[in-house]
Amino acid sequence: MLTRRIPRPEAGTRIEARATKAECRALAALFDLPAVHVVEAAFAVRPLPGGGLELEGRVAARLRRLCVVTAELFDEDFAEPETRRYLPGPVEADEGEIEVAALEEDAPEPLPPEGVDLLELVSEVLALGLDPHPRAPGADIAELEYDPEAEEEPEGPFAALAGLKERDG
Repeated sequence: MLTRRIPRPEAGTRIEARATKAECRALAALFDLPAVHVVEAAFAVRPLPGGGLELEGRVAARLRRLCVVTAELFDEDFAEPETRRYLPGPVEADEGEIEVAALEEDAPEPLPPEGVDLLELVSEVLALGLDPHPRAPGADIAELEYDPEAEEEPEGPFAALAGLKERDG
């Protein structure tokens, strides 16, 4: 179950969770997906000096997606490694110039007193990792090239006007 909090451990531990059917439906609705079949999270949890914690692991899922090329539904496997660091209290950035070296590593996030929300963490990993333009295996955009010769004759109330334009042209 993903709707749980990860407290700060005194010693390293491992967290493994699998989404319930209700959580899968909620994630599908959140990301406007036809279905989310399975979501699993596995993290090693280690304490950090100063009362923080580090999570290192991965989020894996089996999702139903809509192909942007063929408009067909297909199933896709998602797997994304993730490392997060949390420190107690507000995490403040230094004022002034931003150094490029500081941007190479993600800054720690504030550690909520009630612990890290695993469902929120999984949602963030999915939001950042999902391809916004999913393609079914074998879908090729080249197959959809525009062919002006294949156009049908216009129909409807403006078809007669199109014929007049061609005749006067």
